Amino acid sequence: MSSEDEKKDSVSSASSSDVSVSETKGKLSEVDTKSTESLTWSEAWRQYPKHVTLIVGNEFCERFSYYGMRSVLLLYFRNYLHWDDDTATAIYHAFTVLVYLFPLMGAVIADSYWGKYKTILYLSVVYILGHAVKTVGSIPYVPSQTAHVVLSMIGLFLIAVGSGGIKPCVSAFGGDQFQPEQTYIRKQFFSLFYFAINAGSLISTFVTPIFRADVNCYPGETDPIFDECYALAFGVPGALMVVALILFVIGTRWYTMYPPEGSIVPRVCKCVYSACKNRWNTPSSERNKDHWLEYSTSSKKLIRDTKYVFRVMILFIPLPAFWALFDQQGSRWTLQAIQTNGHLGTLLIKPDQVEVLNPLFIVILIPIFESTLYPALRYFKIPFPPLRRMTVGLILAGTSFIAAAILQIEIDKTLTPLPPSNQYGVRIINAGSCNLSVTNGGQSTIVPMKSASEIDFFKFNTDTEYEYACEGITATNFFNVASPASKEEVLEFTITDGNYIETQMITHKTEDGGGRFSILNLRNDNVTATVTANDRLFFEDRPIVALPNQRSEEIDVPYGEATVHLEYGDGTSGEYYLYLDVGGVYSVVLQEIEADSFDTLDLNPSVISVAWMVPQFVLITIGEVFLSITGLEFSYTQAPPSMKSVLTSIWLFTVSLGNIIVLIVAEAQGFEKASDEFFFFAGLIFVAAILFMFLAYRYIPVDENEFAEEILIEQEKVRKRAEEYRMKKLGMGEGVPENNYDPPATNGGVDNDACDVIVEHPNKPEDSYENQTRF
Repeated sequence: MSSEDEKKDSVSSASSSDVSVSETKGKLSEVDTKSTESLTWSEAWRQYPKHVTLIVGNEFCERFSYYGMRSVLLLYFRNYLHWDDDTATAIYHAFTVLVYLFPLMGAVIADSYWGKYKTILYLSVVYILGHAVKTVGSIPYVPSQTAHVVLSMIGLFLIAVGSGGIKPCVSAFGGDQFQPEQTYIRKQFFSLFYFAINAGSLISTFVTPIFRADVNCYPGETDPIFDECYALAFGVPGALMVVALILFVIGTRWYTMYPPEGSIVPRVCKCVYSACKNRWNTPSSERNKDHWLEYSTSSKKLIRDTKYVFRVMILFIPLPAFWALFDQQGSRWTLQAIQTNGHLGTLLIKPDQVEVLNPLFIVILIPIFESTLYPALRYFKIPFPPLRRMTVGLILAGTSFIAAAILQIEIDKTLTPLPPSNQYGVRIINAGSCNLSVTNGGQSTIVPMKSASEIDFFKFNTDTEYEYACEGITATNFFNVASPASKEEVLEFTITDGNYIETQMITHKTEDGGGRFSILNLRNDNVTATVTANDRLFFEDRPIVALPNQRSEEIDVPYGEATVHLEYGDGTSGEYYLYLDVGGVYSVVLQEIEADSFDTLDLNPSVISVAWMVPQFVLITIGEVFLSITGLEFSYTQAPPSMKSVLTSIWLFTVSLGNIIVLIVAEAQGFEKASDEFFFFAGLIFVAAILFMFLAYRYIPVDENEFAEEILIEQEKVRKRAEEYRMKKLGMGEGVPENNYDPPATNGGVDNDACDVIVEHPNKPEDSYENQTRF
């Protein structure tokens, strides 16, 4: 055993001998009881270190920054970078993987090198730089598509470093501002901290999509790339991160800041490595130790503590399945929301706003559960221990995806069939003066005048040929179809009396609750168009231009009646009247004789209300409450207090693993239907739930008082450390700032998209694991 390990792991023998286990439990209970005595708000406020409000403000702004940026990220990939749904989903989850990997780096840096304050300060600057680069990458004036992609990826990487790096530090740093005896007001702080997280998430997820869709940032610009303002949608969250840093820096002179004392994480890794190495080098005949970790050269205490960590870590094995489902709220469920009708009375829910339901239900459900469900279970003496609660959370998450799959099946019934990932489509528009008989592969179809055919599907990279003639006449005309450059495209062939033109059908709906159409100009001159809808004139500053024998850009207007004002190249004008349903996509076919013009329905409107997504959000949010909040709190009671940061790192790593699962499934493109993929993930988590039930049944919970003595010793060390810190400041002539209290024994925080709290040592009857059943 190294002297360094001995030094760091040794516990004072005098302290151990002076305090018996029974006395220690009694003292701990007494401290907890006194610290939770009821205080009035005025009494609590007088004892409150006022500068922690700056930390709460910092957290609100940082969470607004992160969730606001992330809420529009998938649509940015899809609409701005023009990636397909699977690629957009894969990159979205790859970013999330990094966000939950870097907390380990941040924790080690804070504990070993910079300390919490400097880690938050320096990585916040990296965070802001990432936002700046990401915002620049979303400005349409950047000339190259490659530049957009490169800048976006660099910006996202820096955001992941900054956001992930400060994640384990902020809540713990806030806890450092309190003394151990201030458990009551410290818990108030963490409740306020938790509220700031959800408030930041709730507001930003609702507001940022409005910046994207409803603000005209580029008046006078005509290119469709200027239709959505992603620069503002990313810039505002970036500005909030600047505010977060300013708030944090303002409180510098009042903060209690401790120098780093070394991270437990590298020492645990060293313990595991030496155990594996020594056991491997030990002949099989000489392997006589009870546990493989006992082959380590680390201290006995570190080996013992690491054993506790591994016991809990085994319980974590099924948890990545939960995060694989949970984090799809911002990817696959957003894509599902695009296919629904977002109008709820006068309120329009944009697809990238549906995520707001999760923090909204979190804020609603937690107090309801605390005031009704849990007391009712205790009253009727129905056991609901943590491991059972976590199992229910896994099952509810799976049930939410079954609900999503059933909803997707109903949505699919209303959608226009489009080519799957390995095919392309062909569609015929009859703009001639007779019904057309169209033949392909020996099969004939009648396409009436002023209408369009169904979409025919063909294998990608396979060419085909069509024959056509007026109905009842032997076909004498034909055209060849070459496979397009990209999969899933639909080629349109518009046939007139003497010719045909080839264009590409629009296959994406608008995400903003209106209708979409384009102008297919069969005239010999240019056509300029403006649109009146809902008594508003659209495109007055940048009229739509349709060139001869070409399709115009896509035109998005509110649903309902629309009047298309047309200016022809020969100096004449006209109007075309069109009705657009929510989510419908149409083509207005203009001919030389205005009376011969007509429109076709290209994509069916969205008839399923977004309100049908509420049940799946309710189910997965309840699952989150039961699993996420309960899980880490339970794990903290099952290992020594020094191992909190290790357990936090492992917990966050399960989030990364869950997102890796989604990334792999999305890139594999193994499911043609979204409903099948939802069922797959539901099956995956049900298997995980069965595995978790098996592990939970075999798990024997540790008595929470087993670590009582160590908790008191840790608290005493913290008090001494705080006293040394105070004396040092006095010696430097700085004085002791008002309300500058000793820190609690906090060893890490957790932020799992719903909460960022430090779990204190529980001492409530309903949270006690002593004498509980295994599962």
